[in-house]
Amino acid sequence: MGKIASIDIGSNTLRLLIAEHSGKGLQALVRDREIIRLGRNFYPNRLLSSPAMETALKVIKRFLNRAEKEGVTQIRAVGTGVLREAANSRFFLEKVREETGILIRIVSGIEEADLMARGVISVFPEIRGKTLIFDIGGGSTELVFLRDRQIEERFSLPLGVVGLTETFLRTDPPKSSESASLIVYCRNIIKKNSIKDDKINNIIGTAGTVTTLAAIHGNLLDYDPNQINRTVLDKTYLWGLSKQILTLPLAKRSRLIGLEPGRADIINAGILLVLEIMDHFSQKILLVSDAGLLEGIILD
Repeated sequence: MGKIASIDIGSNTLRLLIAEHSGKGLQALVRDREIIRLGRNFYPNRLLSSPAMETALKVIKRFLNRAEKEGVTQIRAVGTGVLREAANSRFFLEKVREETGILIRIVSGIEEADLMARGVISVFPEIRGKTLIFDIGGGSTELVFLRDRQIEERFSLPLGVVGLTETFLRTDPPKSSESASLIVYCRNIIKKNSIKDDKINNIIGTAGTVTTLAAIHGNLLDYDPNQINRTVLDKTYLWGLSKQILTLPLAKRSRLIGLEPGRADIINAGILLVLEIMDHFSQKILLVSDAGLLEGIILD
């Protein structure tokens, strides 16, 4: 089949994976990512800004050059989050197609959930029973419920860390009242848009917020997917970490080992949402997967 590249154009981060199939399954060859905040100042007008689109286009061109040098035979690009909502997303897609030849497919929240779950399952072959997988993005959060690795239910929630940060956490560090308002908002959205299930055997988190928390937990100076996959995060640890980072101003928060500087301003919203999901589903342990949407796109 040759080398395949998948590109995820998200609300916060653009990501590239180049991989190939072998006798051992999917083998990752190249990973690249850049935080550009495509969804910055997206609300209330729901428009992608010109500077953000130009930056995204430059990154996509860089990804394309990398793929060509690696001898990639197929490229699959998907758009999520703000691209689903933006009134001017078609303009952006056409500009990318004209200048790069890449056709970006905007996937629905449900499609994104399916692809993400397929990628996560690939690194947890032993998972059985009732499992919840969640993916917190910049513009939305996907929840997938599986039983013995088969999807039963999936939901896409309008909870993204970029939007939550810009809407609720307006001071630095955030006031306790701002954090409380964010928590209540997330709690209500989760209750209204997903099912309550106290019989879950496993909960797995993927994407930037959760993998960053794993990197902080492991004191990783250099991000390594192999060290992130299958990390176990205890709820008590996450509560303690949240109390720490919520009191730190951005400059000090950015210096935490394992925390990407470009993610320092949205990690507060991210960890509060993680804790709310764990609390809603009565889970004390969170498993972490670096694999997710990018792997799912290729496996699909």
